[in-house]
Amino acid sequence: MIKKGSLIEVENMCFFNNKKAVKIFLRGINLKDCEQGDETKIIMSTGHIVSGIVPERKYSYNSSRALGRNVKEILYIK
Repeated sequence: MIKKGSLIEVENMCFFNNKKAVKIFLRGINLKDCEQGDETKIIMSTGHIVSGIVPERKYSYNSSRALGRNVKEILYIK
């Protein structure tokens, strides 16, 4: 279970006019409780709210080795 307010990464697919798909990974603060593989919404440091799928390749979102230290305050430095 990934709790609301955790710093997480989601993946999203972007499609272009020439039918090429690009998988992008975005980091932000989780807006609701979710599991790995679920679709969720995050708020990024820019204030954008983005939805995406929590990838299952990250073994732990609370581990310091997965995304680095979970320091949410650094997202709000302008």
